[in-house]
Amino acid sequence: MAFPIILIFAALVAAVSNHTYDLGQRWGPYRPNLYFGVRPQVPKTLLAGLMWAEGGARILDTLRDTCEQDDGMEGYGWPIYDTRVGGRQEIHDAQLGIDLTTEFVKTPDGDNWAVRVNGVSRSSEATPKIALVFHFALEDTGADETAKSLKCQIDAAGNTSMGVCTGTDPSLGEFTIELLHRLSNSVVEQASVMSTFVPEEQIWQAKAAFTNISKFSTSASGNGKENIYFFKTVLQTPFSLDLIYSTKGSTSTITSTSLTKLLEDFYLSFPQRVSSVFPQSAPFQGEDYTKFTQALLSNLMGGLGFFHGDSKVDDSHAPEYEETDIKFWELAAEAMKRAKIVTAPPRSLLSHTPSRPFFPRGFLWDEGFHLIPIIEWDLDLTVSVLRSWLSLMDSDGWIGREQILGPEARSKVPSQFQVQYPHYANPQTLALLFPILLQKMKNPSSYKGNPSKYLADPDGAGKPMLRELYNLLSKHYAWFRRTQAGNFSSIYPRPEGAVTVGEGYRWRGRTPQHTLTSGLDDYPRADPPHPAELHVDALAWVGATSSALGRLAAYLGEAVDAETYQQHHEGVLRNLDLLHWDEDAGAYCDTTVADGRFERVCHLGYVSVIPLMLGLVGADSPRLPALLELVGDSDRLFSQYGLRSLSAKDSGYGGGDDYWRGAVWANLNVLAALRLADLGRASNGEEKIRARAKELGAELRKRLVETVYKNWKQTGFVWEQYSDKTGEGRRSRAFTGWTACVILLMGHVDGGAAAGGGASTNGARRSSWWLTGSGTSSSMFSTGRRGFSAPIFVGVVGALAAAVLPRRMLFRLWRRVVDRMRGTLGYAQVPQRASDWLVR
Repeated sequence: MAFPIILIFAALVAAVSNHTYDLGQRWGPYRPNLYFGVRPQVPKTLLAGLMWAEGGARILDTLRDTCEQDDGMEGYGWPIYDTRVGGRQEIHDAQLGIDLTTEFVKTPDGDNWAVRVNGVSRSSEATPKIALVFHFALEDTGADETAKSLKCQIDAAGNTSMGVCTGTDPSLGEFTIELLHRLSNSVVEQASVMSTFVPEEQIWQAKAAFTNISKFSTSASGNGKENIYFFKTVLQTPFSLDLIYSTKGSTSTITSTSLTKLLEDFYLSFPQRVSSVFPQSAPFQGEDYTKFTQALLSNLMGGLGFFHGDSKVDDSHAPEYEETDIKFWELAAEAMKRAKIVTAPPRSLLSHTPSRPFFPRGFLWDEGFHLIPIIEWDLDLTVSVLRSWLSLMDSDGWIGREQILGPEARSKVPSQFQVQYPHYANPQTLALLFPILLQKMKNPSSYKGNPSKYLADPDGAGKPMLRELYNLLSKHYAWFRRTQAGNFSSIYPRPEGAVTVGEGYRWRGRTPQHTLTSGLDDYPRADPPHPAELHVDALAWVGATSSALGRLAAYLGEAVDAETYQQHHEGVLRNLDLLHWDEDAGAYCDTTVADGRFERVCHLGYVSVIPLMLGLVGADSPRLPALLELVGDSDRLFSQYGLRSLSAKDSGYGGGDDYWRGAVWANLNVLAALRLADLGRASNGEEKIRARAKELGAELRKRLVETVYKNWKQTGFVWEQYSDKTGEGRRSRAFTGWTACVILLMGHVDGGAAAGGGASTNGARRSSWWLTGSGTSSSMFSTGRRGFSAPIFVGVVGALAAAVLPRRMLFRLWRRVVDRMRGTLGYAQVPQRASDWLVR
């Protein structure tokens, strides 16, 4: 029966993923790895883009196509852009001495789009000659030549028309693409068209195809089956060209005149709308900060991509991947060497990207942060992206943490990192969006962004959407709890009471140097790794997700689910203190077992305070004063430029890869600043503690925003991370992914539905704070059966089994028993893979 069930699940996921966009979102610059690349949110269809180069003999040596880290650019990006409309991209090519702009706009019905390309010299004393190469490729033409076609030719009769393409595609209908130039342009070389046939797996490689054609000096080399075309012309600056895509029969076609009007109207309205959605407050006011806000939002949206293709997966489910043995990482590495890697069927994904030149693909860990600003601007786009990501999960509930779909995406990833592993997790950042989404559903007037069909029709569209996403997130959450569960069997010592609670987790994929699955890569953990480890951040993410699911369940009328998630959440709060709080360190710490003893491993940094960041520490918590002391200590976490990822006093500070070993990261700094502000507004707890939280939040807000802003002003980019010593941007530039979250701090940080949340808005922990007075029992693990406790039963089974079973078999048995008892006695039922029931 398992195989048919998997097929049914795959069919349902495919049905969902085929409806992730509305017509207004269909077209866009959804190839963010290119300086300018357009495609629809449809697989196997038309791909378009622009390349440029020096207009002389060095054309092939200077050809620009994909965004690169070291190509002589002095900044590039979208100072103004909206996914629903379009915008303007500015490219400052210092090496070629040209400033290029690409102005893209589309019609709301999804039928038509256009781009205007302008070029001016960077020097008043030079007028460089620039070769412009527009490229168009139609994928999958071999499947049905009558249903798909593309033909481009020079328009010799036109005064302003340089060339035209005609084509047809089942998903697009019949279309034309026309290239128009201004009569004032200084033409050095008249337009020419070249074409060729390339294999389907290489059709994305426009630069390579153009290079091959140019070297062999042939205008056509496809034997009548050409699937990629190039329009080439050489112009002297200044110049301007329009490229216009039109759908046959459309009533909203674009002309050069209407293109100008559409752009002018958008440029007038966009700044006003940004100011309405993201109002600024002191000290971040004035024209420069206004432009900064617009650029961050625009580049975040300009990094949205639509990806389609197959992926590499290790589907072996090797027993070593349970990581239950001592030196498990060595056994897992050997299993990976002999594993047979499978090519998973093609999938589609709509996702923002961390960095166009360096990380032009979807990352699960990043996307939740990307969407926190986006949901304020465009709620329906956020829903489309959430639906797209959650629809990627397999029948177990697993979502690959890095989506490397197809050969184009793989071209940017070293081969050793291309394979995804179904036992690897990632922080559940998508859950951060659900409390915000729910708050806007309850209070639509709090939303100032683009019109939303879900808010306009809460019962007809809103609730069904929430239920759909709730079911998907629930499945993914259950997978996380099952596969990342810590070992609470009696072979390992635990603090009294922690085993009966049963909430504790560890990231799989650990090595002595890295925990890539945590998202905090080289952040120091227990050394050496141990199968009995428990990780603070893994538990905290379960707390944030159970909170989000509990709220949704209550809103949707799922009382039983709401009580279950309440129990999970209470267990998380209790075990954060029982397992992970270290009184001497005044912080939350990972745990391990050494020489048969339970030990806490305290490397003070983001891991130590992530329960605070995720709203799991209330204003009346006895842990809060110590955490505030840690956060505010300049010798440990609080640098002049934001919170360090690792304490400057830690032995691992600046060591290893020096990635999460001290540098300032915007995403978690933003969460920290928002949470501190929230605690400062609390109505409970000691006044002086609340005042300290407010003070720290305000100062952190100021330091972080200034750090990101100054780097943007000086370099033209925002960066992946920032030095805690100098504030200089480090690692990948053009990192307008989660770094764009700083726009949330530039206005009044005055509360509302901040992301995540395990504590109530007044900062207090309350056992049933998301429930709606339904008479739900407040007993944390009540079973309704006098004299019987599920956790005690589980503990007894664990103790008996420990005496007779090997560690690996014991862990599997313990996990199965726990899951069975959870389902029978009021716990969350956790689905199992069929392979989990096999004794290997």
